[in-house]
Order: sequence, then structure tokens, then C-alpha cells
Amino acid sequence: MTDEKKAVKKKLNLPIWARIVLFIISYLILSGIFQAIAAPLANINILDVDSVKNLNSEQLLLMQFVSFLSLVLLIFIFRKYIDKKSIKSLGFSIEHRLKDIVIGFIIALSIIGGGSLFLYVFNFVEFSNFQINIYSIIISLLLFIIVAFNEEILIRGYILNNLMSSMNKYIALIISALIFTLFHALNSSFSLLPIINILLAGILLGSTYIFTKNLWFPISLHLFWNFFQGPIMGYYVSGQKTESMFKTTLFGDIRIHGGDFGFEGSIVCTIMLSIAIILIIKYYKTITNEE
Repeated sequence: MTDEKKAVKKKLNLPIWARIVLFIISYLILSGIFQAIAAPLANINILDVDSVKNLNSEQLLLMQFVSFLSLVLLIFIFRKYIDKKSIKSLGFSIEHRLKDIVIGFIIALSIIGGGSLFLYVFNFVEFSNFQINIYSIIISLLLFIIVAFNEEILIRGYILNNLMSSMNKYIALIISALIFTLFHALNSSFSLLPIINILLAGILLGSTYIFTKNLWFPISLHLFWNFFQGPIMGYYVSGQKTESMFKTTLFGDIRIHGGDFGFEGSIVCTIMLSIAIILIIKYYKTITNEE
């Protein structure tokens, strides 16, 4: 190997924090470029703030898709030339992982469904005008599949994976959850309780990853969490309104039902997320004989 090649290789051996910062900045820039190129196709004026804030499901789907393409490109570049590891090692092994997908589905259904039942019984929410629009459901499902893959590959797959290689896994989990929260900072109706719940959601989504280094549980949980919350139950999803099967009317204290941020802005969600985190981490510590 020539001295020049050795120098290049040495430069690419970046510390973990530098890789993550560089990756996030690269993603934000490249994703922005891809979205700017795609915006005219979706009839979006990116210079109009109101237009960008009020995208319909089809427009959101396109924007998320091009962001996902930018992420895939960056993952390929960083894993091959900087991390020098395989893409599969981010957590894409599918062997014996159907259980993870099912558990993600069950936990999402339990928290959103159980929380909604509580709100309904105590008259904080009313569901009416049930109707099924197949086209809308398909578009929403595609949208949240891409959102789940996009955010989980970015936060859990790349960021948490790299953090775990240089520090205690629980500290890495909290840092990745904080970064996940920051990515939602510009969402509509973002306030203290949503901040707490997005942080807890980030911890829950990474709670199995720190033991398994596999992405199928967080992808499944993230997908069905958003899908049940928005297109099915009719809540806002992190401040974003979607077409839904139910018309949802909220009553009483916004801290109880989440208001315009959605169910994940409620204290009911806070309690249920906390319980889920404790149970999952306790379970994995037991089966791995960790003190």
C-alpha cells in the first residue's frame, strides 16, 4: 500500500462521534437536495412554509421516499468506506425474527388501543363516522412503512449501532433517543409532554436493539404505532393529521389526550411507554443473565 493510500485510510478512521455528526449533517443536506428535486413532481412549493406544513398523504409519501433514497445512498457510502462493515450488520438479519415483528405489532396495538379505551371510557375522546377508504389506507400504510424504515435505519441502525461500539449500551440508548427527539423538534404542537414521550418512544424503540442488534422489532413497532394512531384511530401523528377510519373528537385536558400532537402527546402515553420499557428491558436482562 502506498503512503498516499495509507494516509487516505487513516483519515477515514474517524472517531464515533465524528462519524455520527458527519452522517447526520450529510443526511440532512442530501435529503434536502433530493426533496427539492422531487418537490415540483408533487406540486410543492418548498419556499412556501404553509404549503410545506400542509402536505397531503401522497405528497408526504413522495417526500419520505426520496429521503429514504438519500439515506440508502449514505448508508452504503458510510458502511463501506468509513465504518468498513456490512450493511446487514446494522440489524437486517431475518433469521428467527418473525417473532420480533409480531411483538412490535402487539405492543403498538396494546398501547394505542389500550390508551384509547381508557380515554373513551373516561370521556376524553369520542370516535364517530367510521368509514373505510381503501386508497387512503394503502397510501398511509406505504407512507408509514417508509417512515419506519427511514427513521429506524437512521437512529437505531446507524447511530445507536455506532454508539454501542464505544460506550455503555444504556448510555448509547439514551443518547440515540435524544437525537430521535431532536429530529421531531420542528413538528407542530411540540411541547414539554410530547418531548418527554418522544424521548421515551426512542428508548422503547431501541430497547431490544441494545440486546439483539436487530431492527425488525423497532421497524414493526414504529410502523404499527403510527398506523394505528393516525389512519385507524384518527389522532394526529406527531403533530401531522392524516385521513382516518374514525373521526376523533377530543374533550377535556390536553395533557390527558395529547391534543393536536396526537396520542403520543398525552400523559396516558407517558405511563404506558414507561411500563413497556421497564418490562422489555427486564425481560432481556433476564434471558441474557445480565445483572
